[in-house]
Amino acid sequence: MYMRSPNAKVLVREERVVLCNTRNGGFVKTSEAYFQYLEKYLEENNGEFTIEEEDTVVKKNAYKLFQELCRIHFYISEEQMKNEITYPYQIVYLSLTNRCNLRCKHCVASACIEEVDHMNTEDWKKVIDQVVVLNPEQINLTGGEPLIRPDFCEILEYLRANYKGAITLSTNALLLNDRLMEIIKKNVDGVSVSLDGFDSYSCTKVRGEGIYDRVIAGIKKLKEAGMEKVSVSMLETKYTYGHDQDFYKLCEELDVKPLIRRFAPSGRGEENQRELLPPMEYIEKLEKQHLRCALCQPGKKELNISENGDVYPCAPLSNLENLFMGNLLETPITEIIENPAWKEELEKKGYEVSVFMEGLGQNPDIQKIFIEHARFMAKHKMIDIVDKKKAYAVEKD
Repeated sequence: MYMRSPNAKVLVREERVVLCNTRNGGFVKTSEAYFQYLEKYLEENNGEFTIEEEDTVVKKNAYKLFQELCRIHFYISEEQMKNEITYPYQIVYLSLTNRCNLRCKHCVASACIEEVDHMNTEDWKKVIDQVVVLNPEQINLTGGEPLIRPDFCEILEYLRANYKGAITLSTNALLLNDRLMEIIKKNVDGVSVSLDGFDSYSCTKVRGEGIYDRVIAGIKKLKEAGMEKVSVSMLETKYTYGHDQDFYKLCEELDVKPLIRRFAPSGRGEENQRELLPPMEYIEKLEKQHLRCALCQPGKKELNISENGDVYPCAPLSNLENLFMGNLLETPITEIIENPAWKEELEKKGYEVSVFMEGLGQNPDIQKIFIEHARFMAKHKMIDIVDKKKAYAVEKD
């Protein structure tokens, strides 16, 4: 039995219709008459469509339309309907590697060049086969630095061949070359580049000497190659705080979409938070704005697949053992997200958890912990030993 998907939408214009799936972007154009014929036939035949050799041309054409609409999941079976309703993920992150050619001070994954890849090409293909079952709106390839993998192009092309939704890439843009650009342009819908500064100084303090100019060159290379959807992100630190307009101006000049990210004291960011945390007025502003990391609603609308196949609600939470959901090389993804074990662990700690975990940032207790932690770090900054000696000398005099 076939029925309309919850994501099916009909657009009518002058006796023509566009039948589309708002989730995966698939669409079919046809006449309103053929669509009405098909709808009536399915209604009268309990959602089934059979075809015989002697059937009319109209019915045969309607059957071809039916097949096309099934292909884009405009019409879905009862079994497929379970997936459409049960797995409403907007985005799944595939962290292809924890290796990176940089060692950024804020990195939540603590990525570095010394890391090793835990999964080979075939392992990632198996993961992709499972992730596409969820039919997320978007799959993001991230890391570490995903372009550092020698098999990146093979993984990307396999994903594109088996997934019709949006594919995005997160990169530092330092490893781009002509071959990569050609394959990225062909298979990727959007690229997000991390800059984490509005000028050379602010970028250097987080990402290292000489990185700013190289990243800008990579961004220009993407635009020159014809990539329309390019976004550039800047992290809010004490080096960038108050310079939003400078960053927006830079992005306007580069013709890219600006994104400003909040600092997360996780991974290497936890080690360097004394240096990176913005001033106290920033912390006070967060209090007034009702801090929410939950716009992404981790575990409910997004998932993160780590470099070894482990599944977590999102990347910044992947260092919390009690939020480990399972491993895709050991357990099918549908069993992982329906398994109550990880949800029960949260409930033991006093959280109310539905079938899909609400974003932790929506929880007032989590907000309070973050704010108090940030306030403490802002008030108790480490004093440079030279400054400390100078202050001691003044007091002594």
